[in-house]
Amino acid sequence: MTPVLDTTLLQQGKQLDENSVELDRLLKQLSRSADDNAIDRVISLYKAEIVKLEKEIWQQAPSQQDIENYQSTFIVLEKLYQLKSADTRHSFKIVIPVADRPQHLKHCLDSLYTLCQTYRYGGQKDQQYHKISVLIADDSRQPENIELHKDYCRELSDKGIATDYFGLEEQLELVRTTSDRHPDLYNIISGSDEIDDAADFSHKGASIMRNITYLKIKQLLSGDSTSSNPLIYFIDSDQEFCINTLNVENNLYAINYFHYLDEIFSTSDTSVLTGKVVGDPPVSPSVMAGNFQQDVYNFLHVIDKVEPGEPCQFHQHEADSSDDAAYHDMANLFGFSQHEQAFDYHCTLHGTHVNADCFSDFADKLGHFFYGEHPTRKTFFNYGDGFSAIKAARTVYTGNYVMRPECLNYFIPFATLKLRMAGPVLGRILKGRLQHRFVSANLPMLHNRTVEDTGRSEFRAGVINSNQSIDLGNEFIRQFYGDVMLFSIKKLTEQNQFDEAVDADQVQVVLDSTYNEIRDSYIEKHHTVLQLRAKIESQLKDSEHWWHNSSMKTNEAGHAVTCFEVFLNNIQSNFDEGSYAFQQITAADSAQQYLRQIHHAILQYDNDMKNWAQALQT
Repeated sequence: MTPVLDTTLLQQGKQLDENSVELDRLLKQLSRSADDNAIDRVISLYKAEIVKLEKEIWQQAPSQQDIENYQSTFIVLEKLYQLKSADTRHSFKIVIPVADRPQHLKHCLDSLYTLCQTYRYGGQKDQQYHKISVLIADDSRQPENIELHKDYCRELSDKGIATDYFGLEEQLELVRTTSDRHPDLYNIISGSDEIDDAADFSHKGASIMRNITYLKIKQLLSGDSTSSNPLIYFIDSDQEFCINTLNVENNLYAINYFHYLDEIFSTSDTSVLTGKVVGDPPVSPSVMAGNFQQDVYNFLHVIDKVEPGEPCQFHQHEADSSDDAAYHDMANLFGFSQHEQAFDYHCTLHGTHVNADCFSDFADKLGHFFYGEHPTRKTFFNYGDGFSAIKAARTVYTGNYVMRPECLNYFIPFATLKLRMAGPVLGRILKGRLQHRFVSANLPMLHNRTVEDTGRSEFRAGVINSNQSIDLGNEFIRQFYGDVMLFSIKKLTEQNQFDEAVDADQVQVVLDSTYNEIRDSYIEKHHTVLQLRAKIESQLKDSEHWWHNSSMKTNEAGHAVTCFEVFLNNIQSNFDEGSYAFQQITAADSAQQYLRQIHHAILQYDNDMKNWAQALQT
């Protein structure tokens, strides 16, 4: 006879400690019952308690102890799952494309290991996390970075998370064999005809790399009979499985990503889910220079009125920019409210220091901006409606999205154009074709554009650093025409023009009108950027300000002024109307060249979809 389970403590909302007598008694009862239905009832009760606890701790800023108590509840939950005859929850194949970023990759993989240790999703068998595996897709060019990436793969495997390395030689061979059988895939995975050395197949770009990796994943899943109910989880190498908050200094491992993704995909017909990022913005500095300069000018306007030797006055409450893309100069184009006011700088120095120290520290951060960091407008985590709530999506954050295997059919579109905004473009397509099965959830990852010791990205396509001169030209162009592509696709999908019967003339009309709109918007912001630069320069050079006084002419103050001057020089060289990027954006001949490429890619998309589907079937 099956014994009656005593679930009184759970029904009363009792949180069970992982080492408590109550838990031990319950586990013994469940073990004797050998009844999956009984175990599921207890699991359901306990998950309800986890959600209640979660809501309670996020009503205010959680303490580290709150988070640790929360984490321990999931360890109890895993012990309950281990009693079942079979754990049918999803397994996760985590895919991380990387190009010459060993420090970023190391931090990313370390965070994954910490997450697995903290929440223990799926449990371990023979010291292996059997529901979590990783694929590193390496697009690196530097041999020393490639070796480091391989080392990190081995280290993670040794720690119990199976990690495969997908290198250039294997990528090239896969492209060649696939292209031999299906010769019409160039727009998706590029070509290999002119490549003799695998090293020349590096730096293909994130979109091409992801698409080639889709082929590899299909290959892996086809040959893996042990992977139950798999989900494919794409993340970027400059992200970590944790979050930041306004009121807690340390980053928190406060989200059990795998648990909530499993919940969402198990209780809905979701096909593709996208999360977001917190921390550094996910956009190019080419579309943040206006608002950042507002903040720089505001900082100078305030700090010139304080006494440099007095205790630092820049530790005010930090502003939260989590909901409205306040870092984007053209947020209104994306349906967000436009911020015109400046954001205050929040000093990051610790210990005893004065206003002059803050001035120098902020000046050192100015160069970080050109690598994608925004020193005044970070995004912070906001709990909102919780982790399991989903809503209709329109943008794929390509550094944080999850799909069922059948959605490998939806490759990253227009990859060989190498434009930015690939994720938003894919999102518009998925929104039209998957509709309610394409969703977003509040499961952000921490985004770090730069590494701490240099204040630079290890590798960033389209950004060229030469001594103190930073050239954003290529990234600027890719951003602009990526926006043209995005808003053209948006219009075409809304007009039901993006299908098999796509009309070439109508596509051209949409492209031309969109180009004109985006160009005018960029030119307007361009002028604003240069006007703000002039205001900052005037403020910086004003001889009345304390950093020019003879008594304050220290090495630190002189260095700080030089940092401001270098920043302004880089703004001028990248946003001047005579710059290469501005000419490529505004000159008619250059524009027509880019628009022809986009036009051709749009007309080919449906054929690309059919050819890709055939390639995945073989």
